[in-house]
Amino acid sequence: MSLQTFQQNALTLELHDGPEEVRVTWLGRSTSREPGEFIVPVLSRAVELGRVQHKPVVLDFQQMAYMNSSTITPIIRLLGRALRTVSAVRVVYNKGLKWQELSFTALEVFQTTDQRIEIRGV
Repeated sequence: MSLQTFQQNALTLELHDGPEEVRVTWLGRSTSREPGEFIVPVLSRAVELGRVQHKPVVLDFQQMAYMNSSTITPIIRLLGRALRTVSAVRVVYNKGLKWQELSFTALEVFQTTDQRIEIRGV
């Protein structure tokens, strides 16, 4: 299992390449006006690892303190790309936090019946 940590201002992304999944854990706050410049390369790396190793990619937001509306755009692009490919993506969020519940339930439109793309509050 490998771990890579990426940080920009108050946002930290931890990329875990584990035996069963590739997990991106989101920590801190995302307040950048152009967060895609930082986020997209990390998500692209995670998707590539998942594709090559035939593992699902998990985006874990449970410990995220805050994200602005600009942050959702790279996530939507990733889910849109996953819909067109065979990539499996799970978004996990803390449904006990109202802002996360509002942000991530809106992404349920990307869910697939075969659970290849799953949006799950825990």
